[in-house]
Amino acid sequence: MKRNFFYFAWREFLRSASKNKNMATKGVLIFFAIYFSLVAFFMGFQLTENLKDLENPVQAFNAMLLIYFGYELVLRIMIQNLPTFGFQPFLLLPVKRKRIARYMLNKSLLHFFNVLPLILGLPFVIRIAAPTLAPPVFWAWLAALFLMIFVNHFLALYIKWRTNESDILFYSFLGLAAGLTAIDYFNIVDLTGGFGKLFDFIVAIPYAALIFPLAIVALYFLNQSYINSRFYLDELSKKKKQGATHDFSWLNNIGDYGKMLSLEVKMIMRNKRPKNTAMMSVLFLFYGLLIYKTDGAEEVPEFILVLGGMFMTGVFSMMYGQFFPAWHGKYYPLLMAQNVRMKQVIQSAFFLMAVTNVVYYLLSLGYMYITPKVLYIHLVVMLYNVGVNSWVIFALGLNSKKAIELNQRAAFNYQGVGATQWLMSFPVIFGPVALYGLLSWAFGSITAYVVFGSLGLIGIILHPRLIDYFTRQYLKRKHKMIYNYKST
Repeated sequence: MKRNFFYFAWREFLRSASKNKNMATKGVLIFFAIYFSLVAFFMGFQLTENLKDLENPVQAFNAMLLIYFGYELVLRIMIQNLPTFGFQPFLLLPVKRKRIARYMLNKSLLHFFNVLPLILGLPFVIRIAAPTLAPPVFWAWLAALFLMIFVNHFLALYIKWRTNESDILFYSFLGLAAGLTAIDYFNIVDLTGGFGKLFDFIVAIPYAALIFPLAIVALYFLNQSYINSRFYLDELSKKKKQGATHDFSWLNNIGDYGKMLSLEVKMIMRNKRPKNTAMMSVLFLFYGLLIYKTDGAEEVPEFILVLGGMFMTGVFSMMYGQFFPAWHGKYYPLLMAQNVRMKQVIQSAFFLMAVTNVVYYLLSLGYMYITPKVLYIHLVVMLYNVGVNSWVIFALGLNSKKAIELNQRAAFNYQGVGATQWLMSFPVIFGPVALYGLLSWAFGSITAYVVFGSLGLIGIILHPRLIDYFTRQYLKRKHKMIYNYKST
């Protein structure tokens, strides 16, 4: 029967209507896989060079494992696909549900995340661990390291199964992950050292490595039990959870565009991909912890503050606005037939991006504990994002051709991605950074900030005229966009 499952899956792939579509996207994914594999390999060599001169490099390597596997667990939950299989027809046949569940779990093992840590750790294993540790100890330690990958794999699957059923569980997991990271970062509790001691214990007593296969078996059957509990036709056919109702009728009172703004917010709150996009943009607020980190002896360069401010204050506009108006592509013909003017659509999108830019700016002010320059540098780039980048996004949206599937995941999802989305980074991100670099080099940073703020204010002041202009442009392309959205 396993052979039949593989056969049916293969036939399903060959007969898929989308098999020959999006070949460029598949090529991009292969390119990224090769790129990140090479990056991991060279990072492994760099890590080996940094550890080889230490007194006990294996112990230092063990202490880093929690950091890697912890971040990888979060990435798996946000990015990794759950194992899928068209099992519904088999539920009417004399096929054991356990067999279907095992096939799905076994199939999930063929994943890039299960190969990446092997590439990353290979240089250290060959150059340091193998010559340093005695053969029995080395093989026990290596087996524990290898099996930890699959512990992370099945743990991520189970957490993702559970968090997909409840947003509260998902946010609770993110809060727990952030809390543990903060506890370890501020040295309240040495979590990394404690996890490293587990592998140190395996070096001391190799038989302790048996804990990892036991953990894998436990997590495997936990996932299998969860899948089995969902293998019923009535369980699949009924709507298990009613979507949370949100009342945004108060938005109708804030202007002519309030009706469309209410629809926009409802669409974000009730659909998976826009909701995940909005949620992922919040995570970018922690970007400053990576690029604003200093040893206390020197200040953060102003260029880095501009780059960080551009990302943190405008990340929602960049991530959400890149698919405007494709978010409404599936019902765009219906929308155009309703009593909704195109001007209301443009106004609501501009207001949404402007408000989120202001909110993200206020949230980013927490980085003032690193440097007070954040107050005015983030302010001018926020004004630039609202008054300039918003119109750049609308201009690029005129070439929108692919409708967005709202119920798909957001991370590493290239459905609806075209040349417009790939090219957007140049005028929206690299354009302002290049402008700042040129102005600060020629006239000084103060002049650059004045120009940034002035351009943003001019764009905000002239927003009624600009909205009228883009309204006319979108109306000219209305029928062409409807045709393109219907074709996807």
